[in-house]
Amino acid sequence: MKSKYCLVVLFIVFFTVLHRNASSQEVSMLLGKDHALHASFLDFAYSRIQVLNRSFINAADKILIESRDDLCVARYQKIDPSTVNIEVKKVNSNLTPFIGVLNYTESIYENNGSCQASLANGPFIPVRHRKVTEIFRYVQNRWQ
Repeated sequence: MKSKYCLVVLFIVFFTVLHRNASSQEVSMLLGKDHALHASFLDFAYSRIQVLNRSFINAADKILIESRDDLCVARYQKIDPSTVNIEVKKVNSNLTPFIGVLNYTESIYENNGSCQASLANGPFIPVRHRKVTEIFRYVQNRWQ
């Protein structure tokens, strides 16, 4: 009888520990698009894209023109806001209760032609793309 009692207690302890470990491994929960933090992060993401577009060395208003033999290449870099995709997740952390994942595509646009001033007027076509993922944390009521 005593060994059965010990066995039952052992099973209870084992399943309690197993349940706690399983729930502690639950890393994050995706927030819905209707959540206020989702809208807040979306605003943050679009303002970040604007800052990045202005800070490129060869942005749309600072087109680089290089000559290659008899031809010239006009080039600039841009993030198209339509490529932005976000996720907001609740995580198990007291310091950082939420994280935001920002995905976007950074593109390089070029126009090739004779070396004239009109080359910078376009038309430009995207020639290279780079997928970028950034992770931000929500701390003290703001995204960082």
